[in-house]
Amino acid sequence: MRNHVAALALLVALYGCGDGGDTSGDAATGLAGLYEGGEGPRRNQLCVAERDGAERFGLILRAGQGNNSCTGKGRATRQGERLSLAMQGDESCVIEARIHGSRITLPATLPPGCAYYCGPGVEMAGARFDQAGDSDGDARRAVDLVGDPLCG
Repeated sequence: MRNHVAALALLVALYGCGDGGDTSGDAATGLAGLYEGGEGPRRNQLCVAERDGAERFGLILRAGQGNNSCTGKGRATRQGERLSLAMQGDESCVIEARIHGSRITLPATLPPGCAYYCGPGVEMAGARFDQAGDSDGDARRAVDLVGDPLCG
């Protein structure tokens, strides 16, 4: 009887050490925070944060001194070094970005629907963002053209 109890205890301990189906390695959570790119005082920004039980993102790319920009929000899904950014809006736009360490890079070619989210003279293709902060508070620093939080 004692051997059966010991064997059962060992099985329970081993089961508890397994991965239990954990998929956190594929979640965007490890990317939470603020990413910035471009030059000058009006930097391009990408934020990633958990909202309503899902990973959300917001982004803005600015052109020159004017108010032209690319901007959007949506759902972020990570799979290894890929980060899928699905825009929430009137046109279908899913951006398959790449993650390299603390840098996120958008592809050189985007689906046609992504142009809807950009003003004249601005495009998202090839944009790069480097991590500037890794907290929810940092993500809240990303703002649109009128100062509203992108990940608020």
